[in-house]
Amino acid sequence: MKKLLYILIIVFTYAYNFAQSADEEIYFPADTSKKAFHPSRELITSELSADTDEESDDSEAQNEIAELYGDFNTTAIHQFKYKEVFQNRDSILISFEKDKFVLPVIGKINSHYGWRRYRPHYGTDIDLEKGDSVRVAFDGVVRYANKKVKGYGQVIVIRHFNGLETVYAHLSKIFVSPNDTLKAGTVIGLGGSTGRSTGPHLHFEVRCLGISINSEDIIDYENGTLKKQNFLLTKKDAEETYNLRFKKYHSLAKNKSIYIVKKGDTLSKIARKTGIPLSYLMKKNKLKKTTILKPGRKLYL
Repeated sequence: MKKLLYILIIVFTYAYNFAQSADEEIYFPADTSKKAFHPSRELITSELSADTDEESDDSEAQNEIAELYGDFNTTAIHQFKYKEVFQNRDSILISFEKDKFVLPVIGKINSHYGWRRYRPHYGTDIDLEKGDSVRVAFDGVVRYANKKVKGYGQVIVIRHFNGLETVYAHLSKIFVSPNDTLKAGTVIGLGGSTGRSTGPHLHFEVRCLGISINSEDIIDYENGTLKKQNFLLTKKDAEETYNLRFKKYHSLAKNKSIYIVKKGDTLSKIARKTGIPLSYLMKKNKLKKTTILKPGRKLYL
């Protein structure tokens, strides 16, 4: 009996020791004192860290822009928000990263920003051949892309992380969709002559909160570079300098201009031609909407 008990004790002790050693082998932490160095792993980690930092910066910029615009409307070609924004501030500082700019196309300027014949021209027309690649000027997100817009034809609007929006019109093909995130230089479409256009060219606009800005105040087209790293858009600029109808009106008023009514003219046509608000034109000349204008009549502007 004693011999049997002794055998049982030996068996139990052996089994217990085996269980302990098995547990220790399973749960014992690995030796970290001799880790192998993997350059590729370190590189990947640093790249991920850099991407995270960049995404964080972009996110902050997008939050600031979102506060200014209020929303990201993918159905309206322009979001006129400058009047609301300038109720609470006098200016907006727009910053650029010079190494993150690419000319949309390389070509001569066919038509500059400003008045052209009887209508305001809010962009810069750059010569190209149909099918030429059109590139995005700055990093940004596609806000609007449409193949049938009166005047513009096939057009893309991209919102950038500094608060600007750029417009690319008269395209023959569109390669991007709303909410696509793009890097400067990405091909977004092909040049064409869609919409109100007399020949292939890119109609390129720079806007902030809906107000158009003369792109030549920012871009040196001859050298393909930015003219400045920071651009200050003031309330006065938004309401006067870049308000083409305002400038046209004051230019005419300063010269005490008059308009001679021509055959087929209507008040609305004259208002469009001269840039004078219809309501002001009627009040100034004591007219009504139903007034019939006879050719040769003088209207004070």
